Amino acid sequence: MKPITKILKCCLPVLLLLCAVLLWSQQQYIVDDAPGPLSTAHKDSPGLKNCDQCHNNDLEVLPNKCLACHQEMASRISTNRGFHQDKAEDCAVCHAEHGGDDSKLVDLDAEDFDHEETGYSLLGKHKTVTSCLTCHKKENSFPRKTTFSYLMKDSRCLSCHEPQHPGQQDNCQDCHGRNNWRVEIWGRKTR
Repeated sequence: MKPITKILKCCLPVLLLLCAVLLWSQQQYIVDDAPGPLSTAHKDSPGLKNCDQCHNNDLEVLPNKCLACHQEMASRISTNRGFHQDKAEDCAVCHAEHGGDDSKLVDLDAEDFDHEETGYSLLGKHKTVTSCLTCHKKENSFPRKTTFSYLMKDSRCLSCHEPQHPGQQDNCQDCHGRNNWRVEIWGRKTR
């Protein structure tokens, strides 16, 4: 056996082991250097096991990766509807992750929120509603495993109001206004 072959035969396993240790330590450094644990909402998500599922090689958050999971939001953005219609460029500005179990990914201040930005202006009687949860009910919101979504599946009248006229529920505003639900028929007001 040639001396160079002997050297390679002895050194190759050592070099491979050294490379493996360096790669592991680099990966461990990234994990140890992470800003903190994922929120409860994301840590149990079946698809989130590796950093690169949300981040690029520079560890920046990529909105297209957020929207790949949050397809209901991607759909609204692509059709220019709702609050996020013009906010597809940097999800992490408002939704900061790695704050741990107690962190809030949606820190909504109802007192300061401009509902006009959603594309659904609160007019008439809707202005007098004092709790967001009056309309944004869990059963009419997109499901979340551990949190609540204000994103409504349906914003038509029937999503909040009981149907009063079987077979005629699609066009409530043909007869009813937002200031007063009463309708004037044959000179008398009805409900």
